[in-house]
Amino acid sequence: MKSRIRQNRAARWLAHVEQWRQSGMGKTAYCTAHGLNFSSFRYWLRKSRSASVDVPALPPAIVPLPFTLALKAPSIGLLVGNCYALDIPADFDEAMLTRLLSVLEPRC
Repeated sequence: MKSRIRQNRAARWLAHVEQWRQSGMGKTAYCTAHGLNFSSFRYWLRKSRSASVDVPALPPAIVPLPFTLALKAPSIGLLVGNCYALDIPADFDEAMLTRLLSVLEPRC
């Protein structure tokens, strides 16, 4: 008997949590509008998040993004060993490139 009561209580609170999620209302406003105890609502909200509920995953989708072609600044392609391919802008800082190569070369 107690098990059925607990199940009914859980179902009622979880239904409120779902209705709140769809309502767009704040937690306090929803609880006030429905005469719910705020602390209890928060308890069931946490419980609903931690419950292992099988929610079907959305299938992957291809989403179109705006794309514009920009002129690429001149650059130099550089292969470091068989490990790294660098695209270095033509106005590179020589000292910075020297430091970068000193770090990358031993790792190949």
